[in-house]
Amino acid sequence: MFVSPVHAAGKLETVAVESKIFPKLEVFDSVIEAVHQSTVSSRIAAEVIELNFDVNDYVPRGAVILRFRDDEFRARVAQIEASLLADKAQNREAVARQKEADSEFVRVRRLFQKKLISQAALDKATADLSSSNAQVQAIKAQIKSRNAQLDEANVLLSYTQIIAPYSGVVTDRFIELGEMASPGQPLMTGVSLQELRAVTAIPQYLLPAMIDANRAILFLEDGRQVKGGKITIIPTADIQSHSIKVRVTLPNNISQLYPGMYSKLQFDLGEENITVIPQTAIVQRSEVTGVYVQLADGQIVFRQIRLGRTITEQQREVLAGLGQGENVIIDSYAATRALIKARSQ
Repeated sequence: MFVSPVHAAGKLETVAVESKIFPKLEVFDSVIEAVHQSTVSSRIAAEVIELNFDVNDYVPRGAVILRFRDDEFRARVAQIEASLLADKAQNREAVARQKEADSEFVRVRRLFQKKLISQAALDKATADLSSSNAQVQAIKAQIKSRNAQLDEANVLLSYTQIIAPYSGVVTDRFIELGEMASPGQPLMTGVSLQELRAVTAIPQYLLPAMIDANRAILFLEDGRQVKGGKITIIPTADIQSHSIKVRVTLPNNISQLYPGMYSKLQFDLGEENITVIPQTAIVQRSEVTGVYVQLADGQIVFRQIRLGRTITEQQREVLAGLGQGENVIIDSYAATRALIKARSQ
């Protein structure tokens, strides 16, 4: 669009086009996700006899989510404990015999040294001592094996209770009361709402700047702004989009913020020079965007421009159409009225 220069009557306030230093801010779409989100599964084959929580219930850390029938597992533990008691009794008896054999060996050896008994008597005492030592070692090994069996049985017994690994909310339940579970079968899915993070994807060319990023702000749909914490760059790129995933930790216990919600992440990537003009100077004519420029001789001309980002409520970035030092009329409405008045005279 071309408008011939016109001398306007009266003085209009202008501002010189210049580059200014602004924070280099990049904004990306992001999604909220939970730091702790998991599905608990069964490690044994057993019947569900107790369901303490359902979908949307809050589960404190360490609470028993569900219980399996444990009669068989408790019986196994009791059986091994009884066998262990018997083994310990045998061990005490074997140790007593070992002491007796040792004393007898010492007595026989002294008599043999005095040549009061034969070599055969000494050999028998030596054999009896070796046998009693072997018996003690065998029983000790049996006790060790029995303790390992007891530990295994207690571990299997502990699997009859599913304990919440962290505080959170149940999002899915995959089993019913009285149903038989099998090893590896999913039981419940839970998510912690205390620790959340925002996840976004950045283009590859921004990776060097993102490594030095020191600040991130989360913008929510309801207008809230949340200051982000640690920025983590996942060291792999998507094979199709070549974008790189970035995670930003958030403060704990943010109200009305849930995994899967849409948000925007703004990163502070340092500083940059930007050519800006006042928002009030911008004129929108149909699909054409421009400003009024006052030339050196005082004439006013309409100049088509290409705009960039909104820097502040009062300033807008200019990508093309204006040169450094040109004077832009701040009040576009005043410039329009002045031009109309000048043409009517």
